[in-house]
Amino acid sequence: MSKLANNEQLSKDSFLERIARMYYVLNMNQQEISEQLGIGRSSVARFLNEARERGIVQFHIRSDIESARASALERQLVKMYGLKDCVVFRNEEAAGSFEALTSRYLNSVLPTQGAIGLGWGRTLYSIGTQMQQCDARPGLRIVQLSGGSGAKEDLVPAASVIQVWAQSLRGKPLLFPAPAVALTQESKNGFLADPSIQEMMKEIREVSAAVVGIGHVGEDSTIIRSALVPGLDSKILSESGVGDVIFHFYNEEGQFSNQQLSDRVVGASPEDYLRIELRIGVAYGSGKIKAIQGALTGRLIHVLITDEDTAASILGEGREKPQAAT
Repeated sequence: MSKLANNEQLSKDSFLERIARMYYVLNMNQQEISEQLGIGRSSVARFLNEARERGIVQFHIRSDIESARASALERQLVKMYGLKDCVVFRNEEAAGSFEALTSRYLNSVLPTQGAIGLGWGRTLYSIGTQMQQCDARPGLRIVQLSGGSGAKEDLVPAASVIQVWAQSLRGKPLLFPAPAVALTQESKNGFLADPSIQEMMKEIREVSAAVVGIGHVGEDSTIIRSALVPGLDSKILSESGVGDVIFHFYNEEGQFSNQQLSDRVVGASPEDYLRIELRIGVAYGSGKIKAIQGALTGRLIHVLITDEDTAASILGEGREKPQAAT
């Protein structure tokens, strides 16, 4: 087989895998898939049948990263927390390649058209540098879910996350021209009155999938490290929660618990975030165990991407008390 033919074969397999995951793992119906991918509903049915005939759909979905995943831990987490999917990379595979493996998984679940939303942080930025492995998505808008970090961009990437993902995916970057956290709720209202901000809020509410980091409340957390809120420290954060998604902090039950701070976040509100149909959280490390558990318990994410040590720790301390967020 020629190199060109081989590449075409790999691209077709990747496309079939994406449709299979959307249908069998994410429980999307054929109409929803046809709308996201911009193809006819009858084509969706034909591609699902082809995926089965070619062995891509068996008792599980075949993927070139399956051997890097700890499937037993994944199944336990899916069952305990009612996840749509869980990705746990083995320690020996994740070392030095976690971001690359994550990008290959995301290629199979992210839409090719419409809009996806992204959070902040170095992990998402690093994943973005690997997204060139994915299929190009020129019809996809890459939306910044909250404002930026200003002069702290080099320390805590925000706008650059959007830029590197858009460049890798050949998509359209949509940057949020405002600070992530306003000084007061009144100043936030001033930002929201701006027509360009109103347009961004409209884009946020059209996002069908989001990839976010799961923040914690330690001194090296994003919100403290970037000094977005003067005087804020770990002790103050810990009094009201265990973690955050896009600067909305929540408690051990996964319930948003710092309304005063959320009221100052310029970007997606907790309600906007929970309306997103597919919420993917990426986090690992011993310092984030409680934050991840809270997000899982409150069903703030539908898919967790993590590593083997983190997954084992979550299961070792986990509680089967998922809440009703959707």
